[in-house]
Amino acid sequence: MALFTDFEIKEFDSASLTGSYQNFGAVLTYPCYEVIFFNGSDVDVYVSLDGTTDNIRVASGQSLPMTGFRKYSPSPDGMYLFKKGEQLQIKQVTGTGTGFIVINCLMTR
Repeated sequence: MALFTDFEIKEFDSASLTGSYQNFGAVLTYPCYEVIFFNGSDVDVYVSLDGTTDNIRVASGQSLPMTGFRKYSPSPDGMYLFKKGEQLQIKQVTGTGTGFIVINCLMTR
C-alpha cells in the first residue's frame, strides 16, 4: 500500500521565464499521484515532460488540477501521473511576466 506524504511544492518566478524550456525545480523525489498547477503570473505558460513538447498549458491567473489523469501504472502502488525522478520544465507562451507559477504534487514513498 502506498504511503501518501505531504505535497511536494515547486515554484518558479515568471520574471525568469523565456521562450525556451527551463527546469521547474528539482526532479521529483517520489511518484506524483495528483498535481495542481497554479499560474499566479500575468503570462500563459507551457509545462513539458521532455523539454521539447508543449504538454500542458496553464493560462495566466488560472489553476489546473490534474487528478483523474494517469500516465504510468506500476504495481503495487497503483497508477500515478509523474514518475520518481521526472523533471518538469516550463516556458512562457508569449511576453515576459511577473508573479509565480506553483506546482503542488501529492507524493507517495
